[in-house]
Amino acid sequence: MRSFVHARVCGVPLWGWLAAAVLYAGLATVAMEFAWQRSVSAIAAVGGYRLDLYAASLKSELGRYEMVPSIVVRQDSVHALLRERTGAQPTLLHAVDTYLAAVNREAGSVAVYLIEPDGTVIAASNWDQTLSFVGTNVSYRPYFKDALANGSGRFFGIGTNTGEPGLYYASAVREPNGAIGAAAVKISVDALESAWRVPAEAAMVVDANGVVVISTVPAWKFMAVRPITPDRQTQIQASRQYAGRAVEPLPYQRLGDWDTTGWFAQFPDWTHPGRYKRFLALSKPAPQAGDSIVVLLDVAPARHQQYLALAFVTGLFLIAGLYGLYAIQHRRAIAEKLKAQDALRGANERLEVTVRQRTAELTSANARMSQEIAERIRAEQSLRDSQQELVHAGKLAVLGQMAAGLTHELNQPLVAIRTLSDNARTFFERNQPAPAIANLERISRLVDGMALLTGELKTFARRPGVERVPVSLNEAVNHAVLLVESRIRDERVRLDLHVAAGTTVYAEPSQLQQVIVNLLGNALDAVAPEAQRTIAIDAHEPDEHGRVLFTVTDSGAGIAPEVLAHLFEPFVTTKPRGRGLGLGLAITSRLVEGFGARISAANLPEGGAQFRIDFVAATVQGTANG
Repeated sequence: MRSFVHARVCGVPLWGWLAAAVLYAGLATVAMEFAWQRSVSAIAAVGGYRLDLYAASLKSELGRYEMVPSIVVRQDSVHALLRERTGAQPTLLHAVDTYLAAVNREAGSVAVYLIEPDGTVIAASNWDQTLSFVGTNVSYRPYFKDALANGSGRFFGIGTNTGEPGLYYASAVREPNGAIGAAAVKISVDALESAWRVPAEAAMVVDANGVVVISTVPAWKFMAVRPITPDRQTQIQASRQYAGRAVEPLPYQRLGDWDTTGWFAQFPDWTHPGRYKRFLALSKPAPQAGDSIVVLLDVAPARHQQYLALAFVTGLFLIAGLYGLYAIQHRRAIAEKLKAQDALRGANERLEVTVRQRTAELTSANARMSQEIAERIRAEQSLRDSQQELVHAGKLAVLGQMAAGLTHELNQPLVAIRTLSDNARTFFERNQPAPAIANLERISRLVDGMALLTGELKTFARRPGVERVPVSLNEAVNHAVLLVESRIRDERVRLDLHVAAGTTVYAEPSQLQQVIVNLLGNALDAVAPEAQRTIAIDAHEPDEHGRVLFTVTDSGAGIAPEVLAHLFEPFVTTKPRGRGLGLGLAITSRLVEGFGARISAANLPEGGAQFRIDFVAATVQGTANG
């Protein structure tokens, strides 16, 4: 219970929200009830004006017809016709018919006619029309009975001949001996109903039976607004007041009283069939005795005013609530700000201490980092030096492998030089200078060849720099072939060279030569056990992408699949133990990558292996660098 009391929503205690909700509900109820009463009072005032207007128009419209029968009964020809009855002259009957037609035309009524005491119509204004009243018996009609008994009669009903509703007035034709007949007039109420029609309203006249006889809603005519007893239903059927049709109740529901003159009810909505609508019903006695005028007024505007009142109260509460929440939040923000300032001061103090500590740590860390950077720079330099040493070691290893061949290549010229020099001395002793000079020239050529070979060895063995320049692939291949030429010749290997003239790639000259020598050395090792020993070197002109494909293909047994996947890793070799360390292809791969090229190896379907190097053409590289 305690936690419930102290519970808060948006900083406001829960009991505060409950109190606000109760206050809102009370004010909203009062405001809606006030708006309802005020709006309904205004609607009722309008309805009162409507009732007065309808009553005045009903009295004015029907009152001018009420005197028509009284005027007709004063006509001498009417008395003469009723006295003679069946023995009347045709001329007299025609004169009365003509007179009645003139009266009907001037009055604007439906029909004016003359009735015998037995209820038979003997003359009428519509004597010459198809639906003439002449010959019709109306003895059952209350207006005729009341006229003979009381001198005048009034009745609303549906015409027997025409089937059209109307209002009937009748006056007795009297002579000293009593009533000898009656004169009657039928009036249409269609014009009156049209004049009463107002949007969202309905007006009707209810007769003494409780039946709607005049209505701005045609579907409601001749329906009862209150229950009709069986005896009264029998009387209505006998009088044929409604042309013999059964009177059905009007389907409406009374909801409650407004005051002594009005009540609320649910009536069918004539603008939307099948629906019901709430109305304020006001009634007033009609000028004719026993009738009443009822007007139905739509209360939707009053309901709308209720919604406006609810919206107004809701808006006020929202504004007040927002203002209250703003005030609470503002106070909380101030408190939080003060609290944050205190926290900030504490944090600043702690931060200063932390900054001093971290500054000392960073100073120490920077010193350690500087030392580590220097050590890393030295390590990288040492690594580069080691890589160069490794490359140089690879060259020396190749030179060691070529030592025997080089010794043979140098021994032959040296023996020839010794022989030629001895022969030259002998020729000079014999005073034969020409042969001696020829021997000396041959010795010079042999020395040039030896110098060329040793020069290639010197170039191959020296430590390379790191500069990458355009290198002629033809020259690099020729220099590499010269270094292993003795082995190619001694091992009877056929070498096929197909290097396009002028092919230039981007590389370091001595490293490129070392790469080709390594690949040629591996190829020579691969074809050594074979009967047919062939090595092919191919290089084509640059393709459309500026690449040069260089291949070295041998006719050996190929590379084992388990070795092929790791061929360019250090210490991976296919040579017998003691004949290789497995560094040659690893060094070759690193050198090729340094050129910006790619090296790969594959076994050929027809046998043998092929090494491919995808170089960047020097012209393309030069353009990119330029």
